[in-house]
Amino acid sequence: MVVENNQIEMRSVNLFQWRSYKKNYLKLLIPSDPEIASFSSIMRFFMFIFFRITAENYFCYYNGKRAGVLALRNKKGTDAFIYGIAVLPEFRKKGLGKFMMDFSEKRAKETQKKFVALAVLSSNESAINLYKKTDYKFVGLGVTTISITLDKITKSESNSIKLERILVYTDEVKNLYSDTVLGEIETVSQNDGEDYMQENRIDAYHKSISKSISKAKYKFLQVLDNDEHIGFLSCRDKKTRLSCSVYLQSKTILTIELLSNLAKKLKDRIKDSEDFEKLEFRVFLHQADKMIDFQKSNFVRDTTLDKNLMFKRI
Repeated sequence: MVVENNQIEMRSVNLFQWRSYKKNYLKLLIPSDPEIASFSSIMRFFMFIFFRITAENYFCYYNGKRAGVLALRNKKGTDAFIYGIAVLPEFRKKGLGKFMMDFSEKRAKETQKKFVALAVLSSNESAINLYKKTDYKFVGLGVTTISITLDKITKSESNSIKLERILVYTDEVKNLYSDTVLGEIETVSQNDGEDYMQENRIDAYHKSISKSISKAKYKFLQVLDNDEHIGFLSCRDKKTRLSCSVYLQSKTILTIELLSNLAKKLKDRIKDSEDFEKLEFRVFLHQADKMIDFQKSNFVRDTTLDKNLMFKRI
């Protein structure tokens, strides 16, 4: 496919260009995306296999010269998802980024999608400003990492917080999880964001939980306060750390005290044979941004991988 606009063209990557495309993609995205930069060669190999299967991949040309790349998934769901979009430094400020965004929206309409979506680093202010100018909104699912080493967690004292492991993903638990996540999303992006999540993300979360729930390295825990549900923890063993995604009901405010109580309860559950050095909590950005007293706590927030999920209804 060739799409022209005076000096700019979009051309699909063919089989003979695939190696060059991978080289250009990594060259452009690694400096701006610490997550991709941290991928092993094996992870990158499977990432591109995934792109080949699920995405449309393009070179962007400016006056006949390769100037950028675009990977756009539009083969499932009601959204066209931009995996990656980047422009070579010497071709920036020529409107290529905006052109590729417009092209993605055109392809979304042609394939009868309802949304275009993408993930962007929270530190990439120029990109975020570009997306906002073209009516993209935050879904509210951006996450940040807050961690604490096990040696700085005191043993749990008697308190109102309890953790109950869920081993059977019943319809009741499934609905409660959906309500918890969607309620939190609605606080940031209202009905449009909730619709986007309901149509494009929630089912995938359910499948992942249902598939993993019985595995030893995965723990799905309900969080109770005075025996009332306030959220879930989705925890995975990752070598020397236990990584837990935190999902709280919208009326529950995330505080250092609550995070401390969760850490204490999790430490109580860790067996002597488990080689963990720290706990890692992955929490919604808008929750973490409201937290105070980090300096007075033993928790450390790492913002280098903070990403926001953004979407546009088309």
